[in-house]
Amino acid sequence: MKKLCALLLTAAMVLSMTACGGKPQESSQNQKDQGQAEAVQTEGSSTGQETEPAQEAQGESGQKEDIVLSYWAQWSENETQAQVLKAAIARFEENNPGCKVEVNWAGRDVRDILRSSIDSGNKIDIVEGDFSKITGNLGEDYLMDLTPYMEGTEFESSITEGMASFAKSYTSDGKSWYYIPSQPFVGTLFYNKAIFAEAGIDKMPATWDEFLDCCQKIKDAGYDPITVDDAYQQSMYGHYLAMIKDVDWVGELLTDKTGKLWDDPAILQMAEDFQELREKGYFAKSVGSNVFPAAQNGEFAMGTAAMYYNGSWLPNEVAEITGDDFQWGAMFFPAPEGSKYPYTTYTTGCQFYGVNKDCEHPEEAVALLAEFTSVKTQQALADEAQCIPVINGITLPDNLVCVGELMEESTDAFVWGGSNLEDADVRAIINASFTKLLAGDIDAPKFVEEIKSQLK
Repeated sequence: MKKLCALLLTAAMVLSMTACGGKPQESSQNQKDQGQAEAVQTEGSSTGQETEPAQEAQGESGQKEDIVLSYWAQWSENETQAQVLKAAIARFEENNPGCKVEVNWAGRDVRDILRSSIDSGNKIDIVEGDFSKITGNLGEDYLMDLTPYMEGTEFESSITEGMASFAKSYTSDGKSWYYIPSQPFVGTLFYNKAIFAEAGIDKMPATWDEFLDCCQKIKDAGYDPITVDDAYQQSMYGHYLAMIKDVDWVGELLTDKTGKLWDDPAILQMAEDFQELREKGYFAKSVGSNVFPAAQNGEFAMGTAAMYYNGSWLPNEVAEITGDDFQWGAMFFPAPEGSKYPYTTYTTGCQFYGVNKDCEHPEEAVALLAEFTSVKTQQALADEAQCIPVINGITLPDNLVCVGELMEESTDAFVWGGSNLEDADVRAIINASFTKLLAGDIDAPKFVEEIKSQLK
């Protein structure tokens, strides 16, 4: 099982940069200074890739010209992430004289204006944003296939297997490098290690039956095994269904207004398993009425419930409540019967970098992204901004060590919530009935029937 530690890259932003390496012959992009540039080097980086030395670009006067990359970042200039990236850019420029990076610190709004800005003729070489925005608004129509610049390099091998798989899953062939992942998060079951130790649990449950045994031990020890609130209930049933079906199918389910898909036996299986958890007393009694953040700030943070499904931002959100003594654990969601995915699967989301297909200096652009993904930059992001890395070998803050360990063990990752698509009205109907199921107001068959009747 290959290690996948440290989750995704850091958000990229670019200052100014001048001449660098040449491009592979197979690249079809237009290049003003074709075949002329200095070899790009990244210092202090585990992701630096070797490039052939080349001459700097020369203008009509015969004098060397700078290569300037334009990077539109999703961070505001005063944010911590921006400060880390500024330092990375400075290192890059120092080690690669002749390369400059110009950064537009556009903030979060950049996600929605990149396409129109490119269409308007703005010079944009490197883009960055939420993975769903980059793939949905730009995708392969606007971005370059970076596979010729990535394949076989240290940069490629440095990215964790789970994050590489996640980024490639959004491409048309499932194997090309159009997107470079950055700053991921992990969605899974977080648990209180102290409660698990008191209950005598020394092995994490891999199957649903093992999960039931684990819950019983916790209950026998005097704790609520699981708590949840209205904000994260959907992540639990979404994760379950994606495991036994797949992400695309869950997307169809969450956009189906006819109710036809609700005859699939997978849905009844999911509902019956959650009904059993409730009937055996494995959910806190408050789950039917918990409104976020009641579960995380109350039962879980206060130590009366052992497990809570959430994202890797959780330890920081409850730090003032839990204090430094809380023993954080992160475990994989147990594999239901008939699961298509292995037990070692987590849900995720991240930022994606991309390079404009009209970029004249793609090798230089990729080399800059390699610096953003270097050990030095990734460690600084973890230390200063509590960001999860996308490469191995990064020391995480104490309250995130459990997330890094889970990523190291992981073999697969799919999108947060188990779906890329949803209809707000359909989601609201499902959530309302799922709350009733967890509260014990309806059983599994009634859960399915109630939703179907409202969708027809």
